[in-house]
Amino acid sequence: MDVAWSNNLIYLMLAFYVLSAVIALVLSSKQRAGNVVSQVLSSVAALVGIISSIMHILHGPETVQVFSLTTAIPYISLYAVIDRLSSFFILTLSILAFCVSIYSIGYTSHYYGKRNVGLFNCLYNLFILTMVFVFMSGNTIFFLISWELMSLTSYFLVIFEAEQVQNQRAGLIYLIMTHIGTAFLFIAFMLLYKFTGSFGMDVDTQEIAAVIRNIIFVLFFVGFGTKAGMIPLHVWLPYAHPAAPSNVSALMSGIMIKTAIYGLLRFGMFVLGPESAWWGLMILSTGTVSTVLGVAYALMEHNIKRLLAYHSIENIGIIMIGLGISFIAYAASNMVLCSLALMAALFHLLNHTLFKGALFLTAGSVQFATHTKDIEELGGLMKRMPYTGIFVLVASLSISAIPPFNGFVSEWMTYQSLIMNIGASSFGLKIISILSAAALAMAGAMAAACFVKLIGISFLGLPRSENALQAKEVPFVMNAGVGLLVLLCTVFGVFPFLIIQLLEKVNAGLFGGAVGGHLQGGIVFVWYPLVVSNYSISPLAVLVVGILVFAVIAVVVRYLSRAAKERVYGTWDCGFDGLNSRTQYSATGFSKPFRIIWRFIYRPTRELRVEKGLSAYYPKSLRYVVSTESMIEKYFYSPAADMFTRFARRTRLFVQTGSVHTYLIYLFVAILVLFVYNSLTFL
Repeated sequence: MDVAWSNNLIYLMLAFYVLSAVIALVLSSKQRAGNVVSQVLSSVAALVGIISSIMHILHGPETVQVFSLTTAIPYISLYAVIDRLSSFFILTLSILAFCVSIYSIGYTSHYYGKRNVGLFNCLYNLFILTMVFVFMSGNTIFFLISWELMSLTSYFLVIFEAEQVQNQRAGLIYLIMTHIGTAFLFIAFMLLYKFTGSFGMDVDTQEIAAVIRNIIFVLFFVGFGTKAGMIPLHVWLPYAHPAAPSNVSALMSGIMIKTAIYGLLRFGMFVLGPESAWWGLMILSTGTVSTVLGVAYALMEHNIKRLLAYHSIENIGIIMIGLGISFIAYAASNMVLCSLALMAALFHLLNHTLFKGALFLTAGSVQFATHTKDIEELGGLMKRMPYTGIFVLVASLSISAIPPFNGFVSEWMTYQSLIMNIGASSFGLKIISILSAAALAMAGAMAAACFVKLIGISFLGLPRSENALQAKEVPFVMNAGVGLLVLLCTVFGVFPFLIIQLLEKVNAGLFGGAVGGHLQGGIVFVWYPLVVSNYSISPLAVLVVGILVFAVIAVVVRYLSRAAKERVYGTWDCGFDGLNSRTQYSATGFSKPFRIIWRFIYRPTRELRVEKGLSAYYPKSLRYVVSTESMIEKYFYSPAADMFTRFARRTRLFVQTGSVHTYLIYLFVAILVLFVYNSLTFL
């Protein structure tokens, strides 16, 4: 593909996002028209992004310079560059943005007359645009500016419903954590500049001392890990995702936290270049812990969006397991394993974008119809919201890695990477890889249990509240946006080589396509990997066998019951006068066994609230409340916050004196110190 054509498509995509943001403000007084026009333009921009990314990955040159902006301010020059890796991330972003924008045409309508929809859509488009700029950044200055703008726009979207106190707190926690992460990145970039003399991403870091390179990597790991939501830096994520509007939550969980994966990959592997296996070991170990604890905490949640937020931590952990194996293999110059593990990580990254985007959007649909996110207040929604229920079911099967859906494919490839690493590593790495594989298997089982709870308690049974009883299916345009994501979850699960071929092109640009000959199969019957680790699976074959087994069972049952008479009875109610919503299983009851097994992590507390009646044997009401606590939050973040608060109060007496003369002295001392430093540097 010609470079000019590639750039023209990129310019067109950027222009549509800017135009959509401007029109959203211009038509803010005409909320319905402004919302529709703005979201349609966003969809068009995303569609152009999909086309340009696929064309560049398949047929484009290795690297395309989009634009450069040189300013008179020293060191402030902005370069936008796209290679196949950044094109893949822009493709992932564009697929999600296309579906979310279609969904938002209907979803945002509940803000009409209540909020400034024009401002919301403007921030929405700027948020997407800043993420595009993160992936297009050609130097660290542009990257840091785009990163900060992305954080700020997402913060304003998180607190969009700012009248709610919990949303204000969620926004504050998010703002603090994201800027802590940015501070680590800033220090890392300054160290890179100090030892290379350049803000570019193509600098030679091999001459930097090993100790300094290790320090820079740790800074990147903490800075990007904070944005990714890896444990123990995840504290902001369970607060921010539930607070944000659901279409924004889908973007934050589906792609924003993946900007951290992009940054860790771009700067950790391709700028620094891992020479020691402990970099990958750190990523692998943290990913394993995040996977297990993420799904463990998700099991205890009754707020749908908070539950999904913890599953984002789990899936970031799975991506980091693949990324860690890739770093370990890179350090050992095992490019076949490096390519396979990276392919598994990037494939799961795309898959998570699809099924987690669908799940957050369906959570928005449930809230749109019932005005609640509490699982305990739902029930019976499958009959009232059948399309939403089917979408939740398919997305839940995908995230639980059930074949033949897409989550299974990428997790299978991750297992193969771990198996290969067991055979190619030292004794210590073998043990850690075995433990990671076991943890991944356990997390998959727990994820399946969690989504059985979500579907069984929310969509089956009887309604537990009047809102659930009166629920109706959401508008068609909302279901259309979710339906596209669910369709892709199915298609990429049955025909995974559609994505594997794209990833092979990405790998070719990074490692020379070292894994291509080891993955065998075609678009129809896909068997992989065969040569790599002597294991094979066919998602399409699994689907066909499943359909055949179901058909055979249905025919046999039909044949055996051909002479039977249909008899209708009431459900056995154990002596009660009919079953009702209070006699069915609750989310709290469902998760009770896990709370007992994992009580050393959950630290559960129980409280029985009794409203007295005529006697102790006949109370008016009983309310049983069970709660869990986050050990990391309680024993690390809360004490740290208290310590900083006390320190700030004590130093305020010296810093915030209220005297202008004191402030002038501070400025004079600061200027004097800078002058002396510059003089010494010049000498």
